Amino acid sequence: KVLGARSSIKTVTEDLVYVMQKIYIKRALIFDLSGLRGCWFKGDAQDLEEMLGNLLDNACKWAKSRVQLACSTHDGRLCVMVEDDGPGVSGDEFENVTRRGYKLDESKPGHGQGLGIVKDIADLYGGSLKLSRSELGGLQAKLELPSA
Repeated sequence: KVLGARSSIKTVTEDLVYVMQKIYIKRALIFDLSGLRGCWFKGDAQDLEEMLGNLLDNACKWAKSRVQLACSTHDGRLCVMVEDDGPGVSGDEFENVTRRGYKLDESKPGHGQGLGIVKDIADLYGGSLKLSRSELGGLQAKLELPSA
C-alpha cells in the first residue's frame, strides 16, 4: 500500500504510446486513447508503467493495425482496458498466457513474462487482470486496480 501515491492513467499511457510508436514504427499502428479521461491509479507510477507497458507491448506485437485504451472508475475501483485487433487468444488459453514463461507463438519476440508480471503487480494492489475477446477481434486485457 503506497500512501498518498496517485498516478495519472492518461499521462503514463501517453508516454508509453510515444515509446511504442518508436519501437513499432514499421507497423504504423493506430492508437485510440480517446477513452482515457480523468482516471487515476492509487499507487506507484512505476508499477502502473510496468503494468501498462507490458499490456501495450503485447497489444502492439499482435495488433493488425489498431490498439485501443480506455479507463473508467466505479466505487473506488479503476478499470483500464487495452484491446487490439489481432488474432486474439482462444478462451482455453486465457489462464495459460498469464503464467510466466508461457508463449503461444515462439515466432514473436519476448520471453512470455509480460502478462504474468502484470497479474503479479495487480495482485499486490488487490487488483486483477482478466483476459477476454475484444470487440476489435483481438485480445482485451481488463486491469482492475484501486482508484485515487
